[in-house]
Amino acid sequence: MKFLHRYILRQYLFYLAGSVLFFDIVLVVGNVMKSMIDFLVGGKLSVSNCFFLVVTLIPSMISYALPFGFVVATLLTLGEISANNELVALRGSGIGPLRIFSSILFLASCGVWVSLVMNFHYAPLAISRVKSKLQNIIREEPLRFITPQKFIRDFPGYIIFVKNLNQKCLNHFHIWELDEQEHVATYMQAKTGTLGYDAQKNALVLTLLDGTVEKQLEGEKVSPLVYFEKFALDLPLDNIFKEARMQKKIRHMTLQEMLTLRRQSLKESEKYMDIQVEMQMKSAMAFAILTLVLVTIPLAVQLGRRELSMNVAIALLLCLGYYLAMMVLSFLKTRPHLHPDLLLWIPNILLQILGLKMCWKLCRR
Repeated sequence: MKFLHRYILRQYLFYLAGSVLFFDIVLVVGNVMKSMIDFLVGGKLSVSNCFFLVVTLIPSMISYALPFGFVVATLLTLGEISANNELVALRGSGIGPLRIFSSILFLASCGVWVSLVMNFHYAPLAISRVKSKLQNIIREEPLRFITPQKFIRDFPGYIIFVKNLNQKCLNHFHIWELDEQEHVATYMQAKTGTLGYDAQKNALVLTLLDGTVEKQLEGEKVSPLVYFEKFALDLPLDNIFKEARMQKKIRHMTLQEMLTLRRQSLKESEKYMDIQVEMQMKSAMAFAILTLVLVTIPLAVQLGRRELSMNVAIALLLCLGYYLAMMVLSFLKTRPHLHPDLLLWIPNILLQILGLKMCWKLCRR
């Protein structure tokens, strides 16, 4: 039996590691590139910083990659064993299906605990590190947000033009402040300027030196030129790096932080339910590994397919169906009288019943 389990686990762990790593990297790269590609191309993020963000975010996607990896590994391993008629030979030798699949079920149980630790500890820490890194990028390299010889429209309400950049000084500024109708309300120009970062405001602080201000009055009239020696202007970054905001969302908190916040929110029913739903969602997603493996074991034996593309397609359909059901149920958090935190376990319960029934039929054959 030890030889049998080693044989199954060797193949299973190989497929599991490959599929989890592949799917995790795809999710992380897609998530990062969706929000960061414009900043990478525009020079606001260096390639090294972008690579750091991708690597740091890997634990945050483990909860999505693990179920997919276990389903793919189960389909490929058992599909290959079934296609080679090895399962028939084992059963002919008096070895029951439960003994054959026990090592896979043990690994799936371990995967549940790994996913729980990732969901409640390492994933939130990874997101916190990303936020901290973004803060440091802005603080240490604010000049990346200003491109000479280009009209900059990244900051809502402003159009900025800088002629050239000399070391840490910006020369020949032109700034147009827009009103709600996107019309020019104020025009400023300055010979030089410096750029800093205010963490409390999450904004770049542009300090202009030796310039003039001209305001647009009613009609086509303009105010007289006002000269200044020094003028500070705040440029909010909320629309540029939303991830850099320091206020934590509930889904980005560790278990200890959520429990503390839940105790403080006992009198706020809406916030309390949000925390409950998030905690149950993370727990149910972890137990989805064992749930999906229970369904996949008899399915893999019945199909007996060893093709990678077919098995990956089946795994995607199973996982996407499960995630879609969880997403739909999570929308019920606005109706606390329905106990949406408990309803999140319905997909797991139904699929486990289905999986146990299918496994029982497999053992009876």
